[in-house]
Amino acid sequence: MSYFNKKWQLAKQDPERQKSFSSHFKVSPMFAQILLNRGITGIEEAEKFLSPKLSYLRDPFEIPHMKEAAARILTARERGEKVAVYGDYDVDGVTATVLLVETLKYLGMDVSYYIPHRYDEGYGLNETAIRKLSAEKVNLIVTVDCGVSNVAEIGLAKSLGMEVVVTDHHNIPPTLPPAFAIVDPKLIKEPHPSKTLAGVGVAFKLAWALFKSAGLKDKEALVNLMDLVALGTVADVVPLTGENRIFVYQGLQLLNQKKRLGIKHLIEVAKISKSIGSHQINFGLAPRLNAAGRLEHASSAAELLLSKDPFESQQIAAELNRINIRRQGIGSDIREEVFALIEQERSRENKVIFLAGKQWHPGVIGIVASRVAEECYRPVVLVGVENGVARGSARSIEGFSVFALLKHAEDLFLDFGGHEGAAGFSIETSKLGELKERLQAAAEKQLSAELLVPVLGVDLELHFTEIASVFIKELGRLESYGEGNPVPVFMSREVILTDLRKVGAKGMHLKFVFSDGEKSMEAIGFGFGILAEVLDLDKTYDIAYNLSLNDYGGYENPQLSMVDIRESGSN
Repeated sequence: MSYFNKKWQLAKQDPERQKSFSSHFKVSPMFAQILLNRGITGIEEAEKFLSPKLSYLRDPFEIPHMKEAAARILTARERGEKVAVYGDYDVDGVTATVLLVETLKYLGMDVSYYIPHRYDEGYGLNETAIRKLSAEKVNLIVTVDCGVSNVAEIGLAKSLGMEVVVTDHHNIPPTLPPAFAIVDPKLIKEPHPSKTLAGVGVAFKLAWALFKSAGLKDKEALVNLMDLVALGTVADVVPLTGENRIFVYQGLQLLNQKKRLGIKHLIEVAKISKSIGSHQINFGLAPRLNAAGRLEHASSAAELLLSKDPFESQQIAAELNRINIRRQGIGSDIREEVFALIEQERSRENKVIFLAGKQWHPGVIGIVASRVAEECYRPVVLVGVENGVARGSARSIEGFSVFALLKHAEDLFLDFGGHEGAAGFSIETSKLGELKERLQAAAEKQLSAELLVPVLGVDLELHFTEIASVFIKELGRLESYGEGNPVPVFMSREVILTDLRKVGAKGMHLKFVFSDGEKSMEAIGFGFGILAEVLDLDKTYDIAYNLSLNDYGGYENPQLSMVDIRESGSN
């Protein structure tokens, strides 16, 4: 077992298919094997993966009820009806909202938007919002990234004389709402690339369908929406394969042109100097856009993306940055308190970590729960208690549904929702004790010891002599990385640790030099500082790592970015 208690799993190698891919695409056999590891087994499939062209996108009308949805919206244009786009407060929902608002404005329609407050209103449509839109004389509501489960709310809208077109990407519930049309790719019965679209991807397909139905051939206007699609798709952690890969590939080109004022100023306040990729979205842009909805209201994030005024967009970007700094501070305080409680209560001994604290901000505990789940490799439920009401966020581990776990206590919740990897709820504080008991009892029965050991997937075993700049550059064709297309992980066995030193603030990181007898390689281990006292020079280790190029001093040199390390001979 490794020092980080991970079980290494080397992908099964396929020399014959390696040769076929290598010959056809003029790539190295090592690169070919990584494609195979991603489940890409056919030449045509590999071509689409390596060259994500817009022409590979499937027709929007292949999604059920798209034709009816587009027709109803264009009827609203003919009638001069008021239309409201109803979105969600995360990046996927905000980008989908902005995309559809811009599309309907382009079509010359009378359009507004509504994004609910995360804590006062919660996810999806709600009665107060429906009545407010009715009072504003809205005739048609078009949802994005929500709505497929809002049976009662859409029924209310209908009774008030409004019609609703739902666009969503969440799983189909047993009972569908009485909407005019429901556009959700999960309604496609057979396997289809659109089934994994984010909410913003579905919104783009609707925009495309509207252009086609209206006879518009302005391809540029549609392509100019793809920066929004890339943002929302990456932030929503959907698989970055198939159509999502095409959206992100095309959208990143637009993001890097910085045509949208809000994006340009957000990049500036985030101090991003490198080219925008999925990493820069996940750690630079998305957190700032999300911060508005977590601590205040997501409408400011939407206004930033809609803004055409340089001064206004600069001001909003600066404000989002300030909110994000505040969010980071709150998160840091909660994280410190949570890990102290974990040690105090010996929570790592339980199969599920359940902790509650006073005034833990509900907009931040989900982020902290993700960190705890990652570090402790346990399902985690964190609950913030304030004014007699508790709000909880749950995060899971690979292969275990935290949503199914919480279903064991569904009768205790005031409200509850989520999916396999993440869920949220609110509950009366008096019921927290019973909730904890039920969840821990259920976890004891359902969570095997095997599931509690993280598995590290390894793409290839390499000798240091096989690591060269040309191969690392070749790996760039795999980007963008994300769900379904992880950063490649490599391993080398029985390498000797010849040098080791702490670097960074408080010695949090380690710089290594390893030798395999023929060649020495430098490596950086971010967060590896805790191992400084247990690793020995001149000892033999197996190492797992990502590959990158270090261009320090104007020279490009391969560098290993450490993922894990274990003593040679262990497994």
